[in-house]
Amino acid sequence: MLEGAYNCRDLGGMRTRDGRRLRTGRLFRSDTLQALTAGDVQRLHRDLGLRGVVDLRLADEVQEEGRGPLAAMTDVRYVNLPLPMAATAGLPPEAVMPALYLACLAPGAALAPAVERLCELSDQPVLFHCAAGKDRTGVLAAVLLRLLDVPDEAIVADYLRSAEAMPRMIERFRTWPRYREHMAHTPPAAYAVESAPLRAFLAALDAQPGGAPGWLAREGVPEARWRLLRERWIE
Repeated sequence: MLEGAYNCRDLGGMRTRDGRRLRTGRLFRSDTLQALTAGDVQRLHRDLGLRGVVDLRLADEVQEEGRGPLAAMTDVRYVNLPLPMAATAGLPPEAVMPALYLACLAPGAALAPAVERLCELSDQPVLFHCAAGKDRTGVLAAVLLRLLDVPDEAIVADYLRSAEAMPRMIERFRTWPRYREHMAHTPPAAYAVESAPLRAFLAALDAQPGGAPGWLAREGVPEARWRLLRERWIE
């Protein structure tokens, strides 16, 4: 879809359980936007009408790596909602990714505010992203798709699409000092794309009292807010 972002895609076209479809050109997920080309900016801003960006990277990531050329578009509403990944020192490799994902459901984490901000920005095309577009972006996508009543297998299939981009992402990260350092001290599983961690996350989300809506309500996001997403993103 883009030259400078390897893991960017439109979530439009996915089917809900009742057979309806997510509108195309409304909701995009991506890896970092810092290396977009001029053509990418034209594609997103002029052709697709992108007017909102939710950046899940840490504040120091944003400061060090930058927002990229899309930041020059003053009519694109931007918000940074850092979604930290929990410490996993001492965990066996197979437990690292599930622990990271499940920590995003902890009270006070930035995941629910990210959902709420996307509700606010959903009147126009909007994109959310992190660095690789796999983990932080993946759990936010899973919550949104659950709220939109997309079946589990479709949610997992979308998540697994990141595997197509990861070889190029890893090569790129090796040329960027911050991420090269992270890769040197992180289990290889952190850069793998496997369904088990996301399935564990979806199961934990469903196990919350009241499921995803109940979890959001306890985090201060009322039903009237997230139902906007169904009105605006489902046809």
